[in-house]
Amino acid sequence: MSLRQGKGKPSEGRPMSSAYQVSDMTVAQVDRAYPLVDASEVISDLPHWRGFCRRIIKANGDGNTTERLLVCVNTLGYLKGVCLAIFRQSENGPILDVPLHVVATVLDEEGVREALRDRLQALAAMAGCAEMHLPA
Repeated sequence: MSLRQGKGKPSEGRPMSSAYQVSDMTVAQVDRAYPLVDASEVISDLPHWRGFCRRIIKANGDGNTTERLLVCVNTLGYLKGVCLAIFRQSENGPILDVPLHVVATVLDEEGVREALRDRLQALAAMAGCAEMHLPA
């Protein structure tokens, strides 16, 4: 998805969903997010996941924003999505890669995807990213 072609504006042509809040993962959400990520078979086990998350959360607290773990939470506080956003430099400028993108709902899959996509597009725009790569 190219952000330079006008497709990268958050919520363009559609209202932002208020049913979900997308924010950086907190330490308290690490274990709650594990079942979502475990189903994707990206992380081998819970201790590995905890270490992975704590490293990213600590780096973000120190001002290093090259990696972000985002969670999508519904109004009841249940996690409905998780993604990992990695900012990289390319020949064309900064890009945002999203190698991990998990949606865990059957009732409103598109709403969760839209909330995550809107937040990712906003982060990419703030970082001046030329492109954003989401998994298929």
